[in-house]
Amino acid sequence: MAEYRLHCFAQSGSAYKAALMLELCGADWEPVWVDFFNGATQAPEHLGLNEMGEVPILEHGELRLSQSGVILDHLARRYRDFAPRSEEERREVLRWTLWDNHRLSGNIEPLRHLMKF
Repeated sequence: MAEYRLHCFAQSGSAYKAALMLELCGADWEPVWVDFFNGATQAPEHLGLNEMGEVPILEHGELRLSQSGVILDHLARRYRDFAPRSEEERREVLRWTLWDNHRLSGNIEPLRHLMKF
């Protein structure tokens, strides 16, 4: 079994961010496909991993993380090549991560789903 397991589906931009970071870090990971379009995120076993009923979810040993920004922060701290070099830089990374989740991805992902599905 891989060191990391990422619960995801191909159409999720948030899951893509986490998968891309895992690849860029050279992490040992495997995807765990979630059948989002047939309601799998609301199944009891999925809600047991993430009570928000969303993807991505990153499993790392006993650790379970949800929300792409938290996952990216965890991986950046683990794989120091991607970690901020100062508190000021960390705040700047956090500022842009929150902006992306709230202003960009938070609006584009629902629009993309409505247009395609």
